[in-house]
Formats: sequence, structure tokens, C-alpha cells
Amino acid sequence: MKTYQPFMFTVEADPASNTTPILNAEVEAIISAQKKAKDSTYDQMNYWNSAYPSYRWHQIMVEAGKRSKIRKNGGRMAILHLAIYDALSDVWNRKQETKQAAPFEDYSRVESLGHLPKYSTYICDYSATAAVAHSIISYYFPDQKPFLDQKLEEFKKARLVTGLQYPSDIELGLIIGENIAEKYIAYAKTDRTDKIWEGTLPKDTSLWRGKPNKYDPMRAQWKPFTLKSTDQFRPGPPPADWSADMKELQEFNKTNAYSEIAWKWRSQPIWDLLLERKLLEYGFDAFEAAYASALFHTTRFDATITAWDGKYHYWGIRPFQYDPSFKPILIDTPNFPGYPAGHTTVAGALAVALSNIFPLDADYFQELALECSESRFEGGVHFRTDNEVGLEIGEKVGKHVLENFPK
Repeated sequence: MKTYQPFMFTVEADPASNTTPILNAEVEAIISAQKKAKDSTYDQMNYWNSAYPSYRWHQIMVEAGKRSKIRKNGGRMAILHLAIYDALSDVWNRKQETKQAAPFEDYSRVESLGHLPKYSTYICDYSATAAVAHSIISYYFPDQKPFLDQKLEEFKKARLVTGLQYPSDIELGLIIGENIAEKYIAYAKTDRTDKIWEGTLPKDTSLWRGKPNKYDPMRAQWKPFTLKSTDQFRPGPPPADWSADMKELQEFNKTNAYSEIAWKWRSQPIWDLLLERKLLEYGFDAFEAAYASALFHTTRFDATITAWDGKYHYWGIRPFQYDPSFKPILIDTPNFPGYPAGHTTVAGALAVALSNIFPLDADYFQELALECSESRFEGGVHFRTDNEVGLEIGEKVGKHVLENFPK
């Protein structure tokens, strides 16, 4: 029997004690919902139920962030997907104890309007995901609560009309999801992702110079999920002399006025879209997708901490500062130190994580990480050394997360 080990939290109480389902009333509720269904209802049903449960809620987190005027907290995606994983771990382990057919299988008056999973329909995994997401996204973007309330109501109606689960199964999922979300929100209040930097810039002109965002340096002090300390994989010091790196960039710019990969990696969420695509290509079920997403975002979070620890320990200078006459292809260099490169640290770590999840595509993920590294060089925002060191420490972080994540 396959069981799932949660990352941090479980539901101690029995959620079933909070519901007293009356079978006939439950069946009639489904039949009534199906009779009232319109074309728009079917559209909603397909929207919410055609992919793995977290698919839509990840997109809604992104949309809520775009709609909101509140700061986009750097820990929000890792908290969201870890909470979904823990909630679905709890749901899955409870499913093992109760084998249950779908309502349409037991009652001919109920239509089948969704994709029947290959496991017990007891407790709705989609509902657990919805409750987690609704609570956590509301925590990060409280000004979007009406929008999120509307989404949750749309989801519940769309789930009921499928005929796949009883109302009590939907309610049990919601209870579990809300319980886990509360625990993660309490944790998020302690993870240091809301802290403001109060330090000072170094006066050495051979180092990075600028005015960082008041939150950015604090990424180096976020509370890690798997790292033993924020400096666990801090690289050695950068070169004392950047002249060789600078010459390589200058030579590249002499013969290249444009870089397609530089703009690609600057403007698109490459890794996020790739994960979504692979989960759909491989047909991962609700629990497999939750595990993969949680591992992915935990890896990115801890890799970010590692990169920013190095950045604000060494204050590595950027190319345009080292040579004021140099004009990067990407024009706008990020407003924080260069060494090691953040893009490539994350890329190196995610390539390891994704190779573990989808081993047949491992070579492709490694090629993407190298392309990401090259893109930051060609864009002129990093020296090659920044990128190579980033890949190296990113790979170490990726392996470490795998070793310390539930199997």
C-alpha cells in the first residue's frame, strides 16, 4: 500500500466527526445540481476538474498577485504547494482505510460528468486543495478575498455536479485543507520573508554599488525548509580580478547585438511552465502532482536563499559597474549583487529536482540549466564566473533537498 509522508503537518483529529452525512439527501443534492446545470456549469466543471487539483490554484495565486497592490511575498509559492502536499498526503492516507465507489456507480440517477480516479472517492482531494489554496492565497493577498471567495464557490459547485463524490466527501476535503492551511499560515508568520533590511552598503568601490530593494537582502536570511543554515552551500570568494571575465563579455558584444535566449530567460517563467507541461504530459494523479510541485518549489526556495547568501556576503560587482562603458544586451541589470548568479543557482537546483521526478527527461533539464546560465552571460548582466558558480552550488542544493524531502 502506497502511503505519503507529510513534509511538516498532519491533521490530528478525525474530520469525519464533523460531518453527519445522510445518504439519501446527499444523492438528491447531486441529482438536483445536475438537473440545474447549464452550459456555463459544464464549462466550470471542465475548468476545475480536467487537470490535477493544484493546476488552477497555482494560476489563481499568480493572478491574485497581479491584481493585488500588496507586496508579493517570496515564500508564497513554496508555502502554497507544501500545504497542498501535506493536505493531500493526509487525504490519501485516509483513503486507504475506506474504499468507496463514486455516487454514479451506485445510483443510476446520478450521471458521470467527470474523470473517475483509480482510487477511493472517499474524501475529495480537489476540495482539500481548494481549501488550502483559498486560505493561503487570502493570507498573502487579503485584498483579493472577494475574488478568492467567488473562485471557491465556483469550484464547489463544479465539483458537486461531476457525480464523482458525495457532498460529505467534498466537505471532509475542505475541513482537512483548512486545517493544514492554518498550520502553514502560522509557520509563514515566522519564516522571515517579511523582514526589512536595515544594513549598510560596503564602501569598497570594487564591490557592487546600488540601492537594493528593502526586502531583497533579507532573502539571505529567510528560514530554509531543508538547509541546515543559510550559508550551508556558500561558495568560495569571487575572483579578485574580473578583467578576464570582462574581456570575454566585451568580445561577445562586439559580434552580437542581440541574444534570443537572454530575452527568453528574462521574460518567461520557463521552469514553472515546464513543470506544468510535464505533469500533464505524464498524467500525474492528484497526489503525484502535489508531491512534484512541493519538491519543485521547496528546491527553488532553498536555492534562492543560497544564492542570496552569497550575493550579500561577497557583494560581487556587476559588469556594467566594473566597466562603465559596457552596455549589456539586456539593458537593465538587476538591482542587487552579481556573484553568484541567482538564475543559475535556481536552474542548477531545479534541474536536479526535475530529473528526479521525470528521469527520462534528465538530459533535457540539464541542457536547459546550461542555456539559462549562458543567457545571463549573453545578456551581459553576469560574468561567466557568476553563472558557473551558481550552477555548481545549485546542483548541491538540489541534491540536498532530495535527500531531505519525504520519499
